[in-house]
Amino acid sequence: MDILGKVNKVPGGIMVVPMIITAVINTFIPAALKIGGPTSGAFSGAGAMATIGMLLFTAGSQTKYSDLGSVCARGGLLVIVRLAVAFTGAWLTLKLFGPEGIWGASALAITISLASCNPGVYAGLMQSYGDTVDKSAMGILNLIAVPATPLVILGVADGTGFDYMSAVSSLVPFALGMVLANADEKVRKLFSTATPVILFFLGCCLGASINLKALSQAGVANIVLIGLIVCIFLPIMIAADKLILRRPGYAAVAATCLGGLSVVAPRIIGERLPQYQPYVESATAQLAVTLVICIFIFPYITKFIVGKFGSGVAPKAE
Repeated sequence: MDILGKVNKVPGGIMVVPMIITAVINTFIPAALKIGGPTSGAFSGAGAMATIGMLLFTAGSQTKYSDLGSVCARGGLLVIVRLAVAFTGAWLTLKLFGPEGIWGASALAITISLASCNPGVYAGLMQSYGDTVDKSAMGILNLIAVPATPLVILGVADGTGFDYMSAVSSLVPFALGMVLANADEKVRKLFSTATPVILFFLGCCLGASINLKALSQAGVANIVLIGLIVCIFLPIMIAADKLILRRPGYAAVAATCLGGLSVVAPRIIGERLPQYQPYVESATAQLAVTLVICIFIFPYITKFIVGKFGSGVAPKAE
């Protein structure tokens, strides 16, 4: 029975397939993931941050000092473009439509959907299509995967500061892995095959926070959010990747997928910026639906771009 072969036929399958399985379990029998102990630690949202930390360490261990400039260039460009688009989108929404946004999609929901990225999905897709530099760039992308990013964007006018510790906490595992592996090549070799295993458990943890019933709540606001992400934001990301970095564009697609923490961001922002409190409940529901849709479609969009423009995987020798 070739289970792994079938899993690998799905784009980013080593992470996406376990994520879908635990999402189904969380939707229909959520108690199965909440029995505590190692089961909840390994297969529920309780283990997500620990698993992301391990993934960052492993990515760092495969990064050579000589690759650091390329890693910062690729990851840094994607981060800068994301932030620029998110700032522009938030400013235009507030300027033209106010906090209530357009067609039910509030400025809160729009800003979070443009500012939030999904390093887990990115890492899973780069495992299938990326080169070493692409995989290491996850450490840079993880800096803006936190709710602090849309919070700062929306709160600039209120003088809200940046949560520097969220950036530090993302860099420490990556830097530690990089330093150790560059000091001892055996460390790099030890962790060279660890990424697929970690991605499997990360998929389980992320899927456990997804409720597929949210799809039944989709409405016009979700069409607005998906349209902004896929029809406006995604082409900008691909254009930046292709025109500035001269890359095929698959990494830009993977980096555009909405992040899992986007669902908790509205409540955090509402507590810090009371003017957005009336929109927290609707934004949370809209982002939950948008997250599920993004997680399903972005692997296939990435696969399409790879088929059209190529990937970072070296061709196999004859």
